[in-house]
Amino acid sequence: MRIRRERLRELRARRQMTQIDVAEFLGCSRATVSTWETTGHPPRPATLRALADLLGVTVFDLIEVDLLDLRVMRSVAGMRQCDIAEMLGVLTSTYCDVETGRRNLPGRWVPIISKAFAVPLSLVRGLSPSVHKASGGDAGI
Repeated sequence: MRIRRERLRELRARRQMTQIDVAEFLGCSRATVSTWETTGHPPRPATLRALADLLGVTVFDLIEVDLLDLRVMRSVAGMRQCDIAEMLGVLTSTYCDVETGRRNLPGRWVPIISKAFAVPLSLVRGLSPSVHKASGGDAGI
């Protein structure tokens, strides 16, 4: 996952904000904001959400991913597998099985996941088992 550098610059310019303005709002250095714009290295999930809020867009408007899946959406949301499992009222292992593609995504989970990850229902519904396969257990992410 990377920051869409040009999009970040464009949104910042549209709001007539300098890198210093953004840094002060987020509580980081101007050099950090510059790093996001030059390297595409993303900030931590909470900072990424605050940046998106500041710029009036969703987190997914700011990032580019090779493969959008449950693991990526959960990571961007700054949540662990056990956090989502608790919201869903299931065992962490059950959620893990869905995230890694060993089980299909239950329809009743779609609105809960949509709300938790702050993404449209259609985006969650559009995930197929072949799309949301992740590499190994990452319960700590």
